[in-house]
Amino acid sequence: MTKKIYLIILVTVWLLLSGRLIYTKYFDSNNKGNYISLESGLRELPSESEWMNIFLDGRKMGHTVYTIENQGAAGYTVKSSTHLNVVFGGLESEIHLQNTAVMDTIFRLEAFSFKMFSEQYSTHVIGKKQGTTMTLDIIQGKDTTRSEMTVPEDLYTYTAIQPMVASKGIESGETIRVPAFDPMSNEMADVTITHEGKEVQSIDDEKIILNKLRIEFKGIPSIMWLDDNGLTYKEETIMGMTMERTTPELALLKSQSGEVDLLNGFAVTPTHPITKTHRLKELTLEIKGLDPYRLMHMSSQRQTIQNTEPLVLNLTRLATKVKPEELEQNLKSSDMIQSDHTIIKEQLTKILGREKDALATSLELNKWVYNYLEKKPVASISGAVDILKTGVGDCTEHTTLYTSLSRAAGIPTKVHIGLVYVQGRFLFHAWPVVAIDGEWIDVDPSLNQFPADVTHIALVEGDFENLTDLIPSLGNIEIKVLSQTY
Repeated sequence: MTKKIYLIILVTVWLLLSGRLIYTKYFDSNNKGNYISLESGLRELPSESEWMNIFLDGRKMGHTVYTIENQGAAGYTVKSSTHLNVVFGGLESEIHLQNTAVMDTIFRLEAFSFKMFSEQYSTHVIGKKQGTTMTLDIIQGKDTTRSEMTVPEDLYTYTAIQPMVASKGIESGETIRVPAFDPMSNEMADVTITHEGKEVQSIDDEKIILNKLRIEFKGIPSIMWLDDNGLTYKEETIMGMTMERTTPELALLKSQSGEVDLLNGFAVTPTHPITKTHRLKELTLEIKGLDPYRLMHMSSQRQTIQNTEPLVLNLTRLATKVKPEELEQNLKSSDMIQSDHTIIKEQLTKILGREKDALATSLELNKWVYNYLEKKPVASISGAVDILKTGVGDCTEHTTLYTSLSRAAGIPTKVHIGLVYVQGRFLFHAWPVVAIDGEWIDVDPSLNQFPADVTHIALVEGDFENLTDLIPSLGNIEIKVLSQTY
């Protein structure tokens, strides 16, 4: 049901971690505190590929291989190929990722190609930057959508952050901040790199003094330890994910990912069970691990913050009044919510048969999507057209397809992403919210709920473009049930 949310978060964390390695190639090991100047040219780069094992909670879950190519006056190209094994609810999936970034001579992003594919779905994102405009082509199956976004003139990406830092030089205690682009979520935000000084680390039972660098993106920290020669010994980020240098032979050995189930790792068990959720009228929770100020923009008549320290959240069945300015935005087509696509419109006509009012249409779509999609976790980042053709998925496939059909029917529909209580635990989840008779109504085609039950906790809103906002809270959330009203 929630695998895709975990998957996007997991791969985004991997992307944040994966760019760190390139830094090691540019340290000047002969002059402490100095770096090779790009004006005079970088020292010769190693031609061999660099292999890394990827671990989650100490268990191998895959490997990656990197190469960097010096194109002379044209700049640089960084390539990576990654294989991940992820397990959700006991079901194992293999995910393949390919990332290519093209940079100029000072490592500013010019173009990129990001591919992610599994047994069921494939996604290919191609970006090209011209001045302050980034053009994005998103290819899902055989379907392509194009969009544009405004970006800074000086824009970087994860695979080129460290060479840029090396070209500038960074001293102990110094912080460098630059704008960077995430090809997974198509988000842009500042990345900060801070040299936190020397630190003793135990590596293979040997204590070594290493340089410690902290990299942060949207509140998500990654840490890298390397020696004065630029050799990386260890890298880690949240969720217990680490990367370690290895040989091709060891990298290709089978992973141990079957021992690490994402569902168990990030499910939140409350202090008390919640019973008869279908009859629940009101629920009050005390929640740790969430920033109440970041959650305030999700406040509504259905979900209100009663206290910030500690965070106390009250959930009810009340509907929220629709603001006129919300209507147009939630009727638009987007990269995943392909409501203006001919195939989606044709399917809508088949489902409805004849014109119905908003309430009847929403009920019919909820029922149809629930019955149409096979309930199966899939490793994907897929749009509505591809989902309609494939016919399988978890909560994000249900929500994407429903929202696309609903907007195509002229019903403003939002996507909420957060937590829901299922079988004794809160799980990360996605569901649609529809505008009917001037009110926002939460529905859930994944669970066949209309309206959705009170236990749905909305954390972010959007067409799946802002999932990285959830990452800082992963593994830190605690929920105390204060009251249940029936």
